[in-house]
Amino acid sequence: MPPSDVLTATRFSITVDGYTIASFSELVGITSEVEPIDSADQVAGNQKLLGKPLPPTVILRRGQTSDLALWTWHAAVVVGDPAAARRNCTLGMYAADGTAAASYYLEQAWPSKLEVGAVKAGPTETLYETCTFVCDRLQRLAA
Repeated sequence: MPPSDVLTATRFSITVDGYTIASFSELVGITSEVEPIDSADQVAGNQKLLGKPLPPTVILRRGQTSDLALWTWHAAVVVGDPAAARRNCTLGMYAADGTAAASYYLEQAWPSKLEVGAVKAGPTETLYETCTFVCDRLQRLAA
């Protein structure tokens, strides 16, 4: 693959209803998976069959900020408020010059996990938070 076809990104953002609610410095991973199941059919042998799709996940990390938008959204998830918890959103990926590199549509997404990483006390230590989003459907969009 020619080097010009390889995407690079230096910033990631989650946008809901046209507003960026959080920016991130690291994409830990995007997972879309279908669970394989064993065939019980003697004719087919040990062939793996398509099982049920697992919920897609997106994991992002950033230096913790004073903005509480993600924590407020997660609080709606914790109390079980589906109207406030599930949102359609876009994951944007941006190159160093600020141009869009790629984007993904997350249908009915919700922050299933927020984690603040371990850190030693000190004036130069940065608090990092990791957010795991789960969604009903994940679709790669054109940049």
